[in-house]
Amino acid sequence: MRRAGKKTRTKLYCGKAISKKRVSLDFALRLTVFGLVVLLAVMKFPDAKARMLSSSLFRLDAVTLKGNRYLMNPQIMSTAGIEEGACGLGLDVDEIRSRLLEHPRIRSATVKRFLWKKLYISVEERSPVALLENVRLLEIDDEGVVFEPVRPTLVPDLPVITGLSCGKLSPGDRVGGDEIERVLLLLRKLRDPEVNLYDQISEVHVDRHGALYLVSIHSGTPVLVGSETVTTKKLRALRVALADMQRREVKPGSLDLRFKNQIVVRGAEQSSADALADPGADAGRVALF
Repeated sequence: MRRAGKKTRTKLYCGKAISKKRVSLDFALRLTVFGLVVLLAVMKFPDAKARMLSSSLFRLDAVTLKGNRYLMNPQIMSTAGIEEGACGLGLDVDEIRSRLLEHPRIRSATVKRFLWKKLYISVEERSPVALLENVRLLEIDDEGVVFEPVRPTLVPDLPVITGLSCGKLSPGDRVGGDEIERVLLLLRKLRDPEVNLYDQISEVHVDRHGALYLVSIHSGTPVLVGSETVTTKKLRALRVALADMQRREVKPGSLDLRFKNQIVVRGAEQSSADALADPGADAGRVALF
């Protein structure tokens, strides 16, 4: 009898627990279905949809920005088309990413949304490596993409590319042609840690025959690179030669890198303009390496 009574109480307890669980599941399912019906009904009517989306319940609370160094946060937000207090539920991350990629300074972008409350934006910017002389100075990156014109009162400390005829350029355009490719390749080699000459060059000039010249930032000495691809070894030798001449306070007319295993040094009596105009003039002394 005692066992039977105990079994009866256990069955009643289990029955109540199962009953409560079923009631909870049924209620949650009904509530979900009701919510979907209400949402579909609201979305069908523009006025009701607008009121719902403007509710503070769906407002975007936080936007996290990463990767921007040149562009300020407000510029990123403006480019992305995100306004303060915007509805997070109606944001299209693919559209935001497309808007960001239209900016000349943005190489790539990642946009993620967490529910409708938070937005994460990460960008990779294009870094300028030189200034291109084209009516006005334009910043240009290592792929030949140009940015907006430089302000006269805020000129970056970058080498200037002169002598190229590129026609009319707008921000976001990519400069094409063999000459600009050779210039950009030369700039990459100058930035190589083994060469470390980039900060010592004020100008890269392309003459009418396609020959490249470098101009030293310290002495203004023109360095004839020529139309052939210059080696890293020769640029390392150039760095040593420039440092030695600076230490000795020697100011030659020009340097010539076109010869194998040597740097031709022309006398100071030949001006920089003459060296550029007549690169085939007689050499003074020759620095071997």
